[in-house]
Amino acid sequence: MQREKLLLKIRLNKRVILFSQEKQQWTIYLLSALASKNMPAYTERYISLERFCSMPGQAAILKDKDIQNIFQVIPSPRNKLLFAIGIYTGLRIGEIVRLETDQVITENGTVRNKLTVKRLKKRGTVYSDIPIHPKLRSYIREYALSTTLGTWLFPSDRSASGHIERVQGHYILRSAYDALRLDGTKTHSMRRTFLTTLSRMGVPLRTVQEMSGHSSLSQLQAYLAVDPEDTRDAVHRLKY
Repeated sequence: MQREKLLLKIRLNKRVILFSQEKQQWTIYLLSALASKNMPAYTERYISLERFCSMPGQAAILKDKDIQNIFQVIPSPRNKLLFAIGIYTGLRIGEIVRLETDQVITENGTVRNKLTVKRLKKRGTVYSDIPIHPKLRSYIREYALSTTLGTWLFPSDRSASGHIERVQGHYILRSAYDALRLDGTKTHSMRRTFLTTLSRMGVPLRTVQEMSGHSSLSQLQAYLAVDPEDTRDAVHRLKY
């Protein structure tokens, strides 16, 4: 490790991530191993740049054109709605597949004005109210007309839970990303795109946090992506 020419060093949670010019790979060193005096005991794992970009918290931000293209390549109303909920509410894929029909549609068949999500936190139960975007509303209506809705918004006869599992949601989205060859994307790209876009639009972070469900503003801020254009514009605003 010491002989390698390191171009980048990032500390992520309990790991130190290094990039080796010699090996052209990212290396993850567990901090517990780095603290050891026994060099052979180091725990390391080599991964590609693409794999690094798709790690949790590092999912690529989707551009407007990417989002349009994804809707075009996803074939069914159900799968389109799965993506639409992610990109217009910022819910995690695990939260999306567990949605119940009455969370988005009333008893008389109309689409609700907001989506209420129940989240269990250390400090207790937290409820997040997320307004339903007009485009999301249209995808909900399209899906409702294409199927018979029951308890679960995304039901599955093959699952013991009664709804599609998270792994199936991953597969649906991964198929669309791969078809468009979108590097660094994963299911978490929907959530990260939603929250980062709101932040870049100037929405107060406290408001964004209300929808994201993060326990603190510091957690949310570490989650958001920084656009180089934003930093350049910030400097150019200086008047002195």
